Amino acid sequence: MAEDQARFLRCIGESTRLQILKLLSKGERCVGELATILNKEQSLVSHHLRALKECNIVKEKQEAQKVYYKLTDARLARLIVDCEALMKELSLCKCQEVNRERKEN
Repeated sequence: MAEDQARFLRCIGESTRLQILKLLSKGERCVGELATILNKEQSLVSHHLRALKECNIVKEKQEAQKVYYKLTDARLARLIVDCEALMKELSLCKCQEVNRERKEN
C-alpha cells in the first residue's frame, strides 16, 4: 500500500503535471490547449499526459481528430484544491530551509 501511494505521489509530484492536473480539474482539454496555456512544447505536455494516463490519473476521449483528457476521478480535483490550501497554511519557507540544510550537510 505504501509503495503504491509513493508511486502515485511521485507521478503527480512534478510541477508541469500538477499544472496539468489543476487545468483538468476545471474540465477536459486537448493537448494543444494545455500546451498553449502552459506555454510548453506539445511533445512535453504529451509526455506528461502519458505518464498521468499510465498511473490512471487521467483518461482520454477521442472526438474527431482531437483527443481530450480529463481526470479519472473527481477526488483528484479536490486533492489539488486541498494541496493548495494546505501549502498556504504550512510554511513553504520552512520546507526550503530543510532542503537547504540537507544540501549543506
